[in-house]
Amino acid sequence: MPHPRKESSPDTSVFSYRVPNDEADAHREIRETTAKFLETHERPHWQFWTYAFALATVLQDESLRGAGQRSPVA
Repeated sequence: MPHPRKESSPDTSVFSYRVPNDEADAHREIRETTAKFLETHERPHWQFWTYAFALATVLQDESLRGAGQRSPVA
């Protein structure tokens, strides 16, 4: 749920995406566990920082190229 913007807040953009209902709880848990592992969970914009670190790490691992095509799709 969006929070009202504070005057001291930096300019930001809203990003969102859809998660299959049967994956939502697991996705939320993975996101929060990852944030705690990275220690981004108490930072402002913690979701942005968590995804930024994770996505940058993925791009450094060439073995993950095309992994989405190898993953089973329901």
